[in-house]
Amino acid sequence: MRASPPVSRRLETLLRSPLAFRHLHPFLARLVIAGDVRHPAALRRLADLIALFPDHPSSPLLSRALSRLYFHLAPSCTTFLYNLIIRAFSRSHRHPCESLSAFVFLLRSASPPDHFTFPSLVKAACSPHSPTGGIQIHPQVLRRGFESYIYVLNTLLSMYSAFGDMVSAQKLFDLSSELLDVVSWNTVIDGYVKVGALEVARRLFEDMPVRNEVSWSAIINGYAGKGELDVARSLFDRMPVQGNVVTWNSMVSGFARHGLLPVARKFFDEMPMRNIVSWNSMVSGYALNGEMDSARKLFDQMPERDVVSWSCMISGHAQSNQFLAALQLFKEMQKVRKIKPNEVTMVSVLSACAHLAALEQGKWVHAYIDKTHMTLDDDQNLGAALIDMYAKCGSIDIALKLFQSLGRKNVSSWNALITGLAINGAANESLEAFGQMQKSGLKPNDITFVGVLMACVHGGLVHEGQQYFESMTRVYGIQPEMKHYGCMVDLLGRAGLLEEAEGIVRSMPMKPDIMILGALLGACRIHKAVAVADRVKKEVLRLKAQQSGCHVLLSNIFAAAGRWADASEVRSSLKQTGIRKDPGSSSVELDGIVYEFVAGSCSLPEAGAIYAWLDRMGSDLRHQGYSPVTEDVLLDLSEEDKETWLSRHSEKLALAFALLRSAPHSTIRIVKNLRICGDCHSFVKHVSKFCSQEVIIRDRIRFHHFKDGTCSCNDYW
Repeated sequence: MRASPPVSRRLETLLRSPLAFRHLHPFLARLVIAGDVRHPAALRRLADLIALFPDHPSSPLLSRALSRLYFHLAPSCTTFLYNLIIRAFSRSHRHPCESLSAFVFLLRSASPPDHFTFPSLVKAACSPHSPTGGIQIHPQVLRRGFESYIYVLNTLLSMYSAFGDMVSAQKLFDLSSELLDVVSWNTVIDGYVKVGALEVARRLFEDMPVRNEVSWSAIINGYAGKGELDVARSLFDRMPVQGNVVTWNSMVSGFARHGLLPVARKFFDEMPMRNIVSWNSMVSGYALNGEMDSARKLFDQMPERDVVSWSCMISGHAQSNQFLAALQLFKEMQKVRKIKPNEVTMVSVLSACAHLAALEQGKWVHAYIDKTHMTLDDDQNLGAALIDMYAKCGSIDIALKLFQSLGRKNVSSWNALITGLAINGAANESLEAFGQMQKSGLKPNDITFVGVLMACVHGGLVHEGQQYFESMTRVYGIQPEMKHYGCMVDLLGRAGLLEEAEGIVRSMPMKPDIMILGALLGACRIHKAVAVADRVKKEVLRLKAQQSGCHVLLSNIFAAAGRWADASEVRSSLKQTGIRKDPGSSSVELDGIVYEFVAGSCSLPEAGAIYAWLDRMGSDLRHQGYSPVTEDVLLDLSEEDKETWLSRHSEKLALAFALLRSAPHSTIRIVKNLRICGDCHSFVKHVSKFCSQEVIIRDRIRFHHFKDGTCSCNDYW
C-alpha cells in the first residue's frame, strides 16, 4: 500500500488542476492546520496561479486565504516567493492592494526586499483601485539604496507620470541624469503629453540623445490627440523611417477623431502594415462622426475583430439614434463565442435599451452583467447606465433600489438618479436626492443641475428653480450653458411667465439655439401668446435650423389664432428649405421585440383589429365623459375628419396593439418621439380607468404614468 503524498505536494497537484479555485480555500485551511505551508514548488505554483487569474471571481477568496498564510510563511518564506506574490497581484485590476499587504508581511519577515520587489510594488500602487499612493514606496527605495537600479528608477518615473505629478517626476529625472536610458526619457515625455504639457514634452524630445520608435510615437500621439494635426504630420514626416504601426495608428486616430475622415482614410489606405488597432481607429472614426454606413462597410471587411471593434459599432449606432440597430448588432456579437462584451459594450447596449424603453431586454442585459461578474463598483459608469436604463423605462423603483445597492456612488450615478426621478414626475424626490448628494460631499457638475432644473420644470417649482439656477455660479462656480438656460425658459414659460422667459433669452451670454426658441414657442402655444411668437419667428428664420419643431410650433400657434395665412407661410418656408417634419412615431416592447408605429398607418397583420378596437373604445369612452380634443388638429378639416385623424395617432396605435397582445395586469411602456398631444393624453387617462394595466408613455419631454384614470404629470406638461 502506497503512502499518501505530502500535503504540500498535493497542494502543488491541486494548483495545476482546472478546479484549483473552487477547492483552494478549504485545502489551504487544511494546510494551515497541518502546518505544512512552506513547500517552495507549491508556493511558486500558487503565485503563478494568481498571475494567470488575477481577476478571477474567486480571487477575493484566494486573497483571504493568502493573508492567513502570510502569518505562517513569515518566519521562513524567501524574498523570492514574496516577490512572486507581489508581482502576481500587481497585475490584478481588482485586488492590487494584496501586493501591498504582501510587502508589509515581507518587511516583518527575516527576508529583506530586494531590487526586484519594488517595480511590481510600484505598479500595484499606481492602480486606481489601490487604497494608498505609491509615493510612500519611494522612501523605502531610497532607504534601501535601490535608487541606482535603472529598472527601479524607471518604475518610479512611471509612477509619478501616472499620477500626473510631473514636478516629482522631473525632479527625480534631473537627479538621475547619469543613469537615464531611452526608457527614462520616453516615460517622462509621455507623462508630459498626458497632462497636456506638449511644449515641455517637445523640448525634452528634441534634447534626447537617442530616440527610438516609442519616442516618436509618444510625441506624435500627443499632438494628434490634442488636435494639432499639422504639427503631428510634420513630426511624422521627419521620422528617420516611415513610421511604425503605432505612429500610423496615431495619425489615423487623430484625424478621424477630429472629423477629418478623408485624410484619416488616406493614411489608413497608405499604411504599409495594419493591425487590429488600425482597423478599430478607422471604424471608430466613422462611428464617432455618425457615418455608420461607412463604418459598417469597413467593419465587414475586417480580417479579425475584437471586443473594441464590436463596441465601437454598437456605440456608434446608439449615438446616432439607431437604437434597434445597436441591439441587433449586440445579438450578432453574442454569436461570436471567443469575444465577450465588456463594460464599455454594455453601457452602449443599456443606452439603446433606455431610449427604446426596452425593459425586458434591459433586464436581460442586467442579468448578463451579474452572470459575467461585471462589478458595478469597479466601473461606476456601468452602474449609472443601469440606473438610467431603469429610470428611462419608467421603472424608477428598481432604479432607486439599484442606486442604494451601489457600494460606491459617484457623480454619474447620482446624476442618473436625480434625472431619472425628475423625468418620471417625482420632482420633490429628485430634489431630495440632490440634497443627499450634497451631504455626501460630492460636488455636483453641469449635468447634475440639468436634472435638478428639469425636476423644477416638471413640478412647476418656479421659485426653487430660480434659486438653484442662481446657486450654480454663486455656490459651485459652474457657468450656465445653453441647456441650463433652456430649462429656465421652459420653467418660466410653462408657468405663464412669458415676459420673464423672454428676459432670460435676451440676457443670455450666447445666441439662443433652436432648443431655447422651441421651449419659448412651446410656452406660447400653451398660453396662446401670439405676440411673443411673432417676435420669436424672426429668430427661428435667422437660425435656418434643419429641425422642423419650431416651424411646426409657429404654424400651429398661428393656426390656433385663426391666422391661416401666416400658418401657411411658415409651412411653405418649411418645404422650400427642404426641412422635413418628423412624423409622429411610437414604439412598444412585447416579449423582447420592439414594435414601431407611425401616425396614420399600421402595417402589422393586426391592423384591422387595432383600428376596430380604437373605434369601439372611442365610442365607449364618450359615454364615460371623454370628448376628442379636436383643437389639437390644426388642419382645415371637418370635425369628423379631425376625430378620425386623432384616432390614428401613433401612441394610440401602440396602446391598442399592446392591450390586445399583452398579458393582463402587465405594465405597458410606450415611447413617443414627439410631445404627446392633449387628445391622446385624455384618451389614455380614460382608458386607464377601465383596464387592469398601468400605461407608461415617455414622450420627448417626460414620462406619463397612467393608472386608474389619473396621470403622474397632474396634467402639467
